[in-house]
Amino acid sequence: MFRRLAVAALTAAALWGCDRTSRVSLHTVSQSLKGVLVYPQSRMVSMASGDSVGQIALVSSDPPDTVARWFRIYLGLNNWDLQSDGTQGDGSIAMYAERARRPLWISIRRNSGGPGTSYTLTGAIVGSRDTTATTSAPAIGVPSESLPHRSGSSMSSKRIQRR
Repeated sequence: MFRRLAVAALTAAALWGCDRTSRVSLHTVSQSLKGVLVYPQSRMVSMASGDSVGQIALVSSDPPDTVARWFRIYLGLNNWDLQSDGTQGDGSIAMYAERARRPLWISIRRNSGGPGTSYTLTGAIVGSRDTTATTSAPAIGVPSESLPHRSGSSMSSKRIQRR
């Protein structure tokens, strides 16, 4: 009897912990990407978060150039300062924009194995303990390990990269 009660208590604690983590993740993602629109008729594939960084991965049936063109227009119309925009060696498109010191990273690439586009939106919560050490926009084509981490914490970015 005691064993069943202990197992039930541990299971309940684990489920409560998982639910709490989900809420924190959703909160971080929503705060870090607050006010950011996604490309029309996109579908969300996944989301990830660190302490003060949130990221969502989406797909669209449209080609990467069309999605990138939409973001260039959208960012300008919504007071985002597009500071970096370029095509990488693998054909993906990397963009970096800021609005009121809020960073936004956009990575756009062709779907593997079929038509369409996969893209990620990554933002950070400005003013949090992890984002107080910001630097200027990363240069296109510069290896990321040679740049300082914008969030001030490599742990947040490493968590996102693992997911």
